[in-house]
Amino acid sequence: MTTLREAVAGLTRRLVRPAPPRPPLPDVQPCCAYELVTRQMLEDMRAELAELKARLNGLLFMLAGAILLDLILRLVRPG
Repeated sequence: MTTLREAVAGLTRRLVRPAPPRPPLPDVQPCCAYELVTRQMLEDMRAELAELKARLNGLLFMLAGAILLDLILRLVRPG
C-alpha cells in the first residue's frame, strides 16, 4: 500500500508537465534608418498616449468626485 505522500507525488508527476521549449525570439534590432525613425515615432506616440490616458483618468476621477460631493451636499443641506 502506498502512502498518501507517494500517491500525491505520483499524481503531481502525471498532471504537471514541463513547458515545451520556446522558440527563440526574432531579432528586433532596426535594419535601416526608416525602421529606426518609425520605431522612435511609435515610442513617442506610446508615451503621449500614456500621458493622455493619465490625464483622462484624472479628469474622470475629478468629475466623479464633484458629482459625489454634490450628492452629499444635497443630502446634508436642510430644506
